[in-house]
Amino acid sequence: MLSLGILLLLKPAYTQITQFIHFPVLFEHTLFRVMVGFLIVEASKQVVLLTYKPDNPNRRKDNFTIGINHISKIIYGILLTAIVMSLLNISIKEALTTLSLLAAALVVMTKDYISNVINGMYITFTKLVNIGDQVAIGNSRGKILDITLTNVHLLSEDDDIIYIPNNKVFSEEIINYTRRELKKSYIDFQVNPYTVSDINVIEKILWDEIYAFHTDIISDTFSVKTVQIKVDAIDCKVHYILKDPLDKTVDVQIKRILKRKIVTLINPR
Repeated sequence: MLSLGILLLLKPAYTQITQFIHFPVLFEHTLFRVMVGFLIVEASKQVVLLTYKPDNPNRRKDNFTIGINHISKIIYGILLTAIVMSLLNISIKEALTTLSLLAAALVVMTKDYISNVINGMYITFTKLVNIGDQVAIGNSRGKILDITLTNVHLLSEDDDIIYIPNNKVFSEEIINYTRRELKKSYIDFQVNPYTVSDINVIEKILWDEIYAFHTDIISDTFSVKTVQIKVDAIDCKVHYILKDPLDKTVDVQIKRILKRKIVTLINPR
């Protein structure tokens, strides 16, 4: 409603301004149209966001709201370009005709950036990943903090922020741990078959080590499994399911204790 009121007052105000400041004719016509376009886009965006009902009301932003903001930014950039061109007294129609070769060269030069933007829009609206999801993208694993036009911001388990280009996200294998029905936490490790006689003993030792967190783990989900038996090593996996899988602090503490104990078990010296 505010944008509509501004739109109704825009023409008289614009007329008053142009009486005192003399702009190029092309700029005057373009400026008014751009201002109208800006208000229409902004009003449309606000209406969409106000009528949109997110899946999680407690989340301040999700993929849809981020995507709408991305679209509005792109349109604002186009409108700003139109203003600059009209200020220089360059007709958009003439520019598209005379600068077609330059435009083609620019497209070739910026194809990676354009591809990044397109892939970012695709990732946002298809909801491959959402803000707050625990994911693995290629060799990177962590929590999605933000999805921009060019990058996905990932908070790793070491509290490092990793910026992954949208092109790489689109081409890499993605594992979304948050979407799984059961969110298992696990640690892979190897043991020497000559130093370990019983996997059950390892399981009991590790469980005793983290028993202080037994109220945070779903009963009977903690176990150590044999993944593969080789001549010189046994591949094992310890896994468990937290009652609150998104409680990153507890999971980090448990994994830190387990990893330190596993090191002492596989290397007793």
